[in-house]
Amino acid sequence: MALRSDRPGGQTHDEDLDLARRCERGDEDAQRSFVDRFGSLVYSVCGRSGIEGPDRDDVAQQILLDAFCALPCYQGASRLSTWIYSLSLRRVADHFRSRQRRDVASGQPEDDTFPPLPAATSDSPDEQAVKSQEADRLRRAVSRLPKPERSVVLAYYLGEMSVTEISRALHMPEGTVKTRLHRGRQALRKELMVP
Repeated sequence: MALRSDRPGGQTHDEDLDLARRCERGDEDAQRSFVDRFGSLVYSVCGRSGIEGPDRDDVAQQILLDAFCALPCYQGASRLSTWIYSLSLRRVADHFRSRQRRDVASGQPEDDTFPPLPAATSDSPDEQAVKSQEADRLRRAVSRLPKPERSVVLAYYLGEMSVTEISRALHMPEGTVKTRLHRGRQALRKELMVP
């Protein structure tokens, strides 16, 4: 009997494995379910990492394609969402490495933006303006973090991954993840304390 998890949708590792195996066999319903379940996660990782416009669509599609191709490697040791998140982080890192090489060759500066967050609709216009300004300050602060700290901070807070999951996803010791998370938090705190 599989234990229920506390994650959204309540999927168990057995259900994750079943979905993965059905996708491998070419079950179109399972493949649609896979894209429905993880497409927004992948798209969000791309956007929060600073990939926008057509590049965001291309990278997200490539990540989903990579995930489909790699499903035979998924053994259920972690949540399927964690596994896909780690694939997403690696593909995003590849995208930026590739873009950096193109930018250096063309002499263009690196664009290191952080996309806007959606505004809450139930707040008054004044509250929305304040929240928008706060969110903008946070986006700018996160975008200025060094890439190693930024990837760990985004994985921890946006991806809601544990230190252990980040360690596995990024192939680094847990101590390194903790150090980068600590440094990222300190840098954000220091920058956000300045009015």
